[in-house]
Amino acid sequence: MSANRAYKDSVFSLYLSKPERLIEVYNAVAGTDYPLDTPVEINTLTEALYKNQMNDLSFVLDNQIVVLIEHQSTLNENMALRLLLYSARVYEKMVKSDVIYRKKRIPIPVPRFIVLYNGEEPYPEYGVQKLSESFVFQQENPQLELKVDIYNINYEVNAEIVQRSRSLAEYSWFTGRVRANEAGGMTREEAIEQAIKYGIEHDIMKEFLEANGAEVANMLFTEWDMDKALAISKEEGYEDGRMDERRELILALKDVLSPEVIAEKFQVSLEYVMAVLNDGWLVSEDSVPYKAVKKE
Repeated sequence: MSANRAYKDSVFSLYLSKPERLIEVYNAVAGTDYPLDTPVEINTLTEALYKNQMNDLSFVLDNQIVVLIEHQSTLNENMALRLLLYSARVYEKMVKSDVIYRKKRIPIPVPRFIVLYNGEEPYPEYGVQKLSESFVFQQENPQLELKVDIYNINYEVNAEIVQRSRSLAEYSWFTGRVRANEAGGMTREEAIEQAIKYGIEHDIMKEFLEANGAEVANMLFTEWDMDKALAISKEEGYEDGRMDERRELILALKDVLSPEVIAEKFQVSLEYVMAVLNDGWLVSEDSVPYKAVKKE
């Protein structure tokens, strides 16, 4: 089984793209009780040139709150910065350029920034990341701030938020089941197929898996290949063979993700990714002069 290289979505964003699920998840996170028929406008950012999703999910709830949700399977210290850039683009789409110069104040929805984490690295049930933590020097009252709420939705962590949302609980169980199957000796294909079959038989994401089972399998292959690539990229002191493997993984993602997303995922410069993608197989990362994006 091979990944569907034309498909740019993820299991997470596809599963939660149904408005009723979004409302249920937001109620669990925010402690609200919006009815499931509350108006929702999904405005997830896409990159027209590469047809990629630039962020996982963003939506306006009841014309009052603009919610940006990111799903992470690896811990990332740059989520506040990413969400700052995403939110600016989202508001730009919502507000016409000519009205911002008018004298009268323009009302805009209140922002809410959420990261749902289900990786294998230990993390508490809840954490906060602030944009000001990335500033080159710390200020007591920074003029620009953005706070991200990070929730661990791993099933075994049994976080309170997961218990309040059936959608999150089932998604968390499903991804955990796939991991457990593979850890128990199944091939990745067998692990995914068994989890899909079990979910359908036991009414866990049943409707979603019945309608999207093949796509789910393909997307998980792509997502988990990325996890492997990230694990390699984070190791210190690359040997030549490791460097070649990372280049190979970057090339494998050429038709799956945009160069910008690949650079962010690998935490290397966009220039390096472009050099590799443009037949620069033998290029070394150190030979690329611009390192502003690279995280040491």
